[in-house]
Amino acid sequence: MTSFRFIVLSSVLVFAGAFLFAQDPALGVPKSFVPKNGFVPTDAVAIAVAEAVLIPVYWNKQVASERPFKAELSGGVWNVTGSLHCVPPESPCPGGAAQVKISKRTGEILFMTHYQ
Repeated sequence: MTSFRFIVLSSVLVFAGAFLFAQDPALGVPKSFVPKNGFVPTDAVAIAVAEAVLIPVYWNKQVASERPFKAELSGGVWNVTGSLHCVPPESPCPGGAAQVKISKRTGEILFMTHYQ
């Protein structure tokens, strides 16, 4: 009896999953809107997204200490990096800065690290 229940439950779950993932616009399920310039259209948005994902990992104090952040777009990917503040400016800096790579089109975080 237990194996019968397992088969029925598995069949129901497979059917429900197939139904949820096979969404047909003709059935009234809307397509996702993708902005013409992507979800991350500007360097200011890229920096805001990068800071939003960095703060929970590296804490606000660390992220704030690396401002201003710089964002460069290459091949549809924003490369956002933090700034090192060396004293005096010509001297070598201990430590490193954060780096986040973000898809311009989807907003997906492709890479995130903090160099030492």
